[in-house]
Amino acid sequence: MLVVSNSRPEIILALDVESRAKATTILQETGDQLKWVKVGLQSYLRDGPDLLREIAEMGKRIFLDLKLHDIPNTMSKALESLSSLPISMLTLHATAGPDALAECAHEAKTLMPEVTLLAVTVLTSMDEESLSSIGVDSPVENQVIKLAKLAAESGIGGIVCSPLELGMLRPLLPSETKLVTPGIRPSGSDIGDQKRIMTPGQAQRAGADYLVIGRPILAAPKPSQALASIIAEME
Repeated sequence: MLVVSNSRPEIILALDVESRAKATTILQETGDQLKWVKVGLQSYLRDGPDLLREIAEMGKRIFLDLKLHDIPNTMSKALESLSSLPISMLTLHATAGPDALAECAHEAKTLMPEVTLLAVTVLTSMDEESLSSIGVDSPVENQVIKLAKLAAESGIGGIVCSPLELGMLRPLLPSETKLVTPGIRPSGSDIGDQKRIMTPGQAQRAGADYLVIGRPILAAPKPSQALASIIAEME
């Protein structure tokens, strides 16, 4: 893999927990160590915009991970509905296609100019066998490159990919394109349902701008210590 960077990426905590009370507790425990929080479908559908406002009031920046995927008009209308929320990043699936991506990029410039749209390429729980089962007979790397280039050409500001694709994507995309990667597992931790993973230090050297990390922090007896250990891996 091409080594392209030693600058420390930002850590985004994937706040996938069973209750709003648990989310609040985790954020209080991690304190000022943590600047970014990812809110996904589980938490957003349960707690709604009020959770986002509470997180924002705690001084955190929010990555809303809804992975929008629909026809262009529906996706652009969804952006309109989300435009009043205190978010800094929002995901949509690159497989929605060039028309949807371009329309969303255009709408976002007007409706939410401070928000970075992120295109999801291939989920980190998928491998070539998974892709083949849904009719994509292409190596994972080729599919990721194709979708990432499509998103960048459509005006999308960032890409979500596994850490294994970071090194090959960085030289192929505009320098300002943000690379966000889940599938991060600290040394010695359980990989769970992830198939394409790296340690924080490896992802840092591969050029990630943001690392999305959930279970290694959330499941730790002391989340603040787990977060501090991850940060130390990259220093």
